Amino acid sequence: MISSGILILFMRTRWQLIMKILFIWFIWTGIYGNSFAFPLLPNVSQKMENPSFWINKIKNPDLILLSFEKIQKMNEENLKRKEFYLCSVRLMKEDWTKEEILNLLKEDWEGFGQKPGMRYGRNGIPLGESFWNGIKENWNQETLKETNRILFGMVIKRTDIRVFPTDELSLASPNHSDFDQFQHSMIGPGSLVGIYHFSRDHRWAYVQTSFIRGWIRVEDLAIARRKEEILEDEKEFLVTTGNFVKIYKDPFFKDLAFTAQMGSKFPLLSPPGPAQTFVPSYIVKIPQRMPDGFLSFRNGYIPIYEDIHRGFLPYTQKNVALQAFKMLSYPYGWGEMGGGRDCSRFIMDLFNTFGIFLPRNSKFQAMVGTPLLSKDAWREKEKLLALDRAVPLATLIRTPGHIMLYLGKHRGKYYVIHSLWGFQTGGDWIHPSVKKVGRVIVSDLSLGKEGPHGSLFDRITEIQFIGDESFLMEQKGSP
Repeated sequence: MISSGILILFMRTRWQLIMKILFIWFIWTGIYGNSFAFPLLPNVSQKMENPSFWINKIKNPDLILLSFEKIQKMNEENLKRKEFYLCSVRLMKEDWTKEEILNLLKEDWEGFGQKPGMRYGRNGIPLGESFWNGIKENWNQETLKETNRILFGMVIKRTDIRVFPTDELSLASPNHSDFDQFQHSMIGPGSLVGIYHFSRDHRWAYVQTSFIRGWIRVEDLAIARRKEEILEDEKEFLVTTGNFVKIYKDPFFKDLAFTAQMGSKFPLLSPPGPAQTFVPSYIVKIPQRMPDGFLSFRNGYIPIYEDIHRGFLPYTQKNVALQAFKMLSYPYGWGEMGGGRDCSRFIMDLFNTFGIFLPRNSKFQAMVGTPLLSKDAWREKEKLLALDRAVPLATLIRTPGHIMLYLGKHRGKYYVIHSLWGFQTGGDWIHPSVKKVGRVIVSDLSLGKEGPHGSLFDRITEIQFIGDESFLMEQKGSP
């Protein structure tokens, strides 16, 4: 008679085999990233929306672009650059003066507060003087002491990071709600935060995350009683490598804890074992908020068929391609409004899976790595030379307000994958005609050439390689 342990081990192996076969089939048949549901962009064929098309153009796609040791060193160097707004929450000092916190609030106001020109809220209602006064009142700055000991906590669900403690929108036009200037970003469950302060209405916490500072809803935050609670150093961890991965509260996958986006990281408590249920699972440590608002931990269960990886992925061109195309056709969302991804969050989540921690803003992302284009190079010839040196699937290309991942060259055209709101199709400089795209796409750099501001190629300002500089000489994709 077959023992129950052997039977479950067999069923676990069968699940693994089935999922690997399906994964390979999705990639090599082109049913990948839901790209079939949308029309193709100009100069893009269906096969180009498959990662294998770009992987096959590279001579050695499995070569390591940057070792884990060099990635860690690069991360440490980037943390020192104050303009990146990156932060190691674990290393934050605990005592802050009143003046220091007020200076942070002042910096927020100078960047996003009341300025000449009207801003609009929901339903096109102008944001008047009373609204802006209310924002400052809700800062609750009168409760700050001369010296303030900050708290630490963890986010328990995917939640907004707001510039100010309000759900109100800040729009440039009463009829255009896609770009809320009060929306910094979103932050995923399990993220560490330092807590500077609380709003007067007790609904918001002013926090420092690993990549931005802002206000999050108190109800989405669990506060640690001691800093040591968030400092435990687990030896092993899982990284979510799927576009989104479901994590459950129970081993039968009936009670969903939350959904984690690509690049999230969770301490691994136990790998799948023979004593588990019909569908084996990874057991991870996840945060939860207790009724009193404090932090505690519980087991989270990730089915073995979910797209996860033990530790960070090796940073190779093949892995970059596979990861990027998992997000193909995913909706665009400024600051992740509506749960989407904007251009810089697409890049950030992608590189998180390799342990490469980039700034949130596209301008600063394009300062990481080795520049291939000098700052004063604006001529076509100089851009073409830089693109021909670029390493496919390891090079970022920036235009003002936008960033893309370079895929490679095909039949004389340069291709990228990026999360794009829209591109210009005509009009004049002040009132261009724009075609909305609103998703992650593959395009060539001629996109937008009919618009008054020129094509993506015309507007390139930076080309940055992220990898070992030896690749610039040794690693070249096929034309």
